[in-house]
Order: sequence, then C-alpha cells, then structure tokens
Amino acid sequence: MRRRELLAFIAAAAAAPTAAFADDQRVALSKAFPMLEAYLGVPAAQRSRFYLAYRATRDRRPLSDAKAAIVTPSGASVPLAFDRAGFLTTRLPSLAELKGAGQFVIAGQPFKLAPEARCAIAPSTHIDAAELVAALTQANAAIAKVAGPAAMLIPKMTATYFPDAAGGRAALADGHETPLPVVNVPSIGPIAFFEPARAAGTRAVVFARAPSRVLLGGHPKGA
Repeated sequence: MRRRELLAFIAAAAAAPTAAFADDQRVALSKAFPMLEAYLGVPAAQRSRFYLAYRATRDRRPLSDAKAAIVTPSGASVPLAFDRAGFLTTRLPSLAELKGAGQFVIAGQPFKLAPEARCAIAPSTHIDAAELVAALTQANAAIAKVAGPAAMLIPKMTATYFPDAAGGRAALADGHETPLPVVNVPSIGPIAFFEPARAAGTRAVVFARAPSRVLLGGHPKGA
C-alpha cells in the first residue's frame, strides 16, 4: 500500500471505528485487506494489545451471506468463511501472502471488507480501564511507527467502543459510578464508549451485558 493511501486509511480509522475498500470482485490481497500489511509489518510485541478484524458489508450494511475466496499464485482457491454478522472467521493472510501474487475473489455481487481495530481483551462485564489505556497507547505508537514523520498529521486513537453492551458505566476510584456516553456509529448503531482523557479517575468500565468486542477509534463525531 502506498504511503499516501495508508495515511488516508489511518486517518479514517482514527475518526471512526470502521472504514472500507472500494467495490471489486477480484483484487490483490494487500488491497482487499486494507491496513493489514502495515499492521503485520510492525513487530508482534508492539501490536500485542490490538488486532484487526474484517467484516463484509454492502451499502454500509453487514452481509450474512458473503462468499469469497483467496486464489493463490498457483491457481488454488481457498474459500473464506464469514459468520452471520458478516465477520471473516477464516485466518487472515500472512505478510508473505499479502506481498505475493494472490488475489481476493468475490463470488456474486461485490461487497466491501470493513476493517475494525479491536482491543485484544476478552469481552467481559468488567474491564480494567488501565488495559484499555494500554491498548490505545500501543495502537497510537504503532500508527506513529508506520506513518513516520507524517504521524503528527494523523488523528489519535482516543476511545474504546463497546458494541452490543446496551450501555455501560464508568467505575470511579472513589466508588461511584457514572454512565458511559453513547454515540450512534454507522453500520453498528448506538454504542457506549470510554475516552480516558475525558474520564479521569475511572478504574474500570462495567456492563450488564458483555460487549461483543472492544473497538479502538478516535473521538466520536458529534460527541
């Protein structure tokens, strides 16, 4: 991926928890999985607290029937699996595969792969705020490493988002709790979020129902 394209994607990811690549039915793996090559190029120890996941969408809506395969340089076709929510469940391509001549081939109507930056923490009804801060810090350091001198132009990852948790609360050091703010995110819906810089004294975030995943992103628009 060219540096200009990479910076544009990172900026979009920092502004919201999702982005996507242009519709096509046959594309190079590095283009089909935006940001993955850059992510895998960062040493594993420097990206251990966050990872990328991909979701099939069309018209900004998740697909429950996405079908695609990776066609290797030898011509072999490796089918990919998606769950009912449209998330890719098959192993992601390796760095070597992304740099090779393999292609991502869509069966049927074209769709988009939307990447999510996720915190590498198991979803729970109680999550330590320090763990969330550590994930954001590491993600920003990785972005800076990839972007180089242009890092100062890129919005920071400042918040963690909790889809499907139906709201949440910030547990403060003094024992009190306060509701987490909620924002409407395209393709996801209303979602509670935690922004450490705006919630000093938070020791943990708690939920009546565990979120389906923990996303990393920038300050939500309109919040």
